[in-house]
Amino acid sequence: MSHDHIMHHYRKEEQPFVERVIEWVERAEKTHTSIRTDFVDPRQKQIIQNIVNSSMDLTMFFDGGYTEAERGRVLIAPYYFSYDPKEMGLTFFKVIGENKFTTLTHRDYMGALLNIGIKREKFGDILVSDTDKQYIVASEVADYIRMQLTHVGRVPVRLEEIARENVKPPIQQIEEMFLTVSSLRVDAISSDVFRLSRTKISEWIKGKHLKVNWQIIDQTDYKLQVGDIVSLNGFGRFKFLEDEGITKKGRIRVKIGRWS
Repeated sequence: MSHDHIMHHYRKEEQPFVERVIEWVERAEKTHTSIRTDFVDPRQKQIIQNIVNSSMDLTMFFDGGYTEAERGRVLIAPYYFSYDPKEMGLTFFKVIGENKFTTLTHRDYMGALLNIGIKREKFGDILVSDTDKQYIVASEVADYIRMQLTHVGRVPVRLEEIARENVKPPIQQIEEMFLTVSSLRVDAISSDVFRLSRTKISEWIKGKHLKVNWQIIDQTDYKLQVGDIVSLNGFGRFKFLEDEGITKKGRIRVKIGRWS
């Protein structure tokens, strides 16, 4: 496997992860055993898929605990491997504890894990709805999380382990909005969606805080295409739904879906 040839296809920021994937693939080929990763995002999943596909002897399995999972663990395995979900090392928790005077958000539930020292790659999607709050975590840290996570924000909580079949993904709420923008540049559209000045959004982009399709974009003039998903640290994310063409004043009318 030519490392230089593979590296050529990826951004500098992605190359340390690519190097790890190459090591996993080479180890799986050499030992004829499976390699299990931590939780990966969709961009990392695609990188793994690309490199695994270069080997005729390997296959991969992705599992985030439910069909529509965004983040999940990957198993790199010999092509003849028979997959068992138990191999992926996923544990599922329901969060018990509410306070009618406090509204907790997805960010609060993520912060609770980070505050007890759990790295982002050790947990998957956090499922927050009006009726259920659930974590999907790596089994090797599950006992630690169960003992240490006693509060979300200032609300006392406890964790109850549940079966995979009791995972309840929330219905995604997307707010549709129509904008007229000067161009399809990422800074132009993101500025309007996140209600930030072009100067401020440019600073965030150049500081590598913005991703398009889970890949860091640091060029303010990057042109968005229909279907792209844009996320900005601390501000949420949106999807470019439709390009509705040029208005009479020469601007571009676009349809955006922003996750609430």
